[in-house]
Amino acid sequence: MKNSKQEPPVDLASFKAGGLIPQRQSNLFSVRLKILLGNITADQMRKVAEISREYGQGYVHLTMRQGIEIPHIQLEELDEVITKLGEVGIELGACGHRIRVITSCQGNRLCPHGLGDTQSLALKLDEQFYGRSGLPHKFKIGVTGCPNSCIKPQENDVGFIGVAEPVFREDEGEECISCGLCADICPLNAIELVNGKPVIDYNRCSHDGKCAAVCPTNSIKLGRQGWDVYVGGKWGRKPQLGKLFAEFISDEEALKLVEKILRAYLRLAEKKERLGDLINRLGLEKFKEEARGETAEIST
Repeated sequence: MKNSKQEPPVDLASFKAGGLIPQRQSNLFSVRLKILLGNITADQMRKVAEISREYGQGYVHLTMRQGIEIPHIQLEELDEVITKLGEVGIELGACGHRIRVITSCQGNRLCPHGLGDTQSLALKLDEQFYGRSGLPHKFKIGVTGCPNSCIKPQENDVGFIGVAEPVFREDEGEECISCGLCADICPLNAIELVNGKPVIDYNRCSHDGKCAAVCPTNSIKLGRQGWDVYVGGKWGRKPQLGKLFAEFISDEEALKLVEKILRAYLRLAEKKERLGDLINRLGLEKFKEEARGETAEIST
């Protein structure tokens, strides 16, 4: 006679929320790793390779958000895999209706175009918000160091872009020699020479700082610097780019603003409604009003 006692069913939703994604094949999972800011050490890479060979099929999958998934892991071996990952400081990535891993480019630490310290801001955002659950839908945050937008911040629920405002101040540098380098390098043709001097059209300027970088006389300098914030971006079946929410804010202001946006989102969104869809329903200005009215007493 067969034993009538059966194992309790696996809570697949709980597994997925914790970074363990069920595959089409029975009892097989893809293990999603938290690769913060797209950075992984050589020792961690070796361990991931070892695990993929020993427990999987000898390969990993690179996700669109700087992540790694190890596929073909047996249900009964998940605990061992998680333990081995922990030996080199690798956590599981977030899935489901929660704040996902923060993505970031290298920023001004390495990139010659970088205007903002993306790695620093992204680490602060990760510490404050990563993995927060109970949201109406998934929530993604991306940080990029300049208007080149390599990390695609406008495709995130909240995206940050490092920006710097150029200012023509001939009295603080050498005399402008009317070389025209500033106008030549501007990708949006926001500068023209008038009577031999640069005139900046701030309505067209993307605040990438290129003109100040090439000015041989230091007549164009960088004025305001900080982060532009975009909200409501998403991909999927109905993609849309995020909309400009705030300009030239600091790291501290960025943390408080995300907190306010999240609180307004929790309060106003319908079940399974993305932030972008909420903004479409309310209108950007109404959402700004609601979000800015929230309190944000958080440690920074």
